[in-house]
Amino acid sequence: MSGLNGINGINGINGINGINGINGINGINGINGINGINGINGINGINGIGGGFPVGDTLTAGAGIRHAAGFEPIDPATIKDDDTRNDAQMGLWSAQVRAWLYVTEFTKNLSHVDTASSLTMRWNGKAMLTLDRPDIPLLCTQLKYLFDYMDQRPERGGEVVGQMGALADYYGFILGLTPSRHPKTTELIDTVQNLCSHAVMVPKHNLCIRRPDQLDGRIMPMIPTPGHGSFPSGHATQSMAIATILEALVRAKPDHFGDVEARVKLLYKQAERIAGNRTVAGVHYPIDSWAGASLGREVARIVHAAATAKGNRSATLKAQRYTPVHHDYLMPDFQAADQDAGGTYKVARSGPIAWLWEKALAEFI
Repeated sequence: MSGLNGINGINGINGINGINGINGINGINGINGINGINGINGINGINGIGGGFPVGDTLTAGAGIRHAAGFEPIDPATIKDDDTRNDAQMGLWSAQVRAWLYVTEFTKNLSHVDTASSLTMRWNGKAMLTLDRPDIPLLCTQLKYLFDYMDQRPERGGEVVGQMGALADYYGFILGLTPSRHPKTTELIDTVQNLCSHAVMVPKHNLCIRRPDQLDGRIMPMIPTPGHGSFPSGHATQSMAIATILEALVRAKPDHFGDVEARVKLLYKQAERIAGNRTVAGVHYPIDSWAGASLGREVARIVHAAATAKGNRSATLKAQRYTPVHHDYLMPDFQAADQDAGGTYKVARSGPIAWLWEKALAEFI
């Protein structure tokens, strides 16, 4: 019977449990840590694609199916070349690329000459706008308006802070704009604001006018004073340019906007308020807004002319001039002022700017 113990030898088979050592291979699961790289796919969301892109999965999936298409080289005769004679490809580029193109189209024709007392901005070599430099006594007199407007700081504080960035929203509710229905109109507004930022820095730098708080410590601005010259006001430049280009858009679509005149009045009143808020904030004199509005109106006129000029024919615009005098910035006064400086300048059609204008118009059926 003890021989039966021989069957215990079968317990030797337990030695096979040693194979469990192979479980050590589970350590390879550590490679799953590489999945952490998928976190980077979140950045694809910024491209508007709507979610992550499975990098690792597409590499293997692509390799797994490529053979189904065969291995013959592509026949060049079957490929249609892109048309470089028009700007249809604008829609293929990202908004950032288009923004660079608009700036290039605008600045390639912009130049200036200056003296100790004035600066003349030129378009394609011709005078576009001359800004005469205000003197210190005029600036000191203008401080009266900044003190007068201080009592509006509690009421307008939210607007002042909100208007430190993009201005599209402040015009969007006047025209009923929504991001989903009017993306190109919003791009047009942003483009005009961007072009103004480039244009206004030229006279700001060359005319070099001190900010109000640099003349009188009692101004105490409610926001940080920007790190560039006071004259002209960048916000007045941008707000007037936006109002001017949107007026042109509204008037080009009278069947869409039944209350054209009312909306146009609101656009310019908004431009006045945005510029005035900078005086309320303590960072601009009213004459800064006059000069900025003069420049902004020309920027918008140029954009509109570049978008609508027919074929090879250029649009002819009148050169303007602003000579600062002690005055508050009020829209009726600005619009009534005759700023014609004599002389004209011509604006040729710009393919990229015309593309954007036509896309914006198409959003208003």
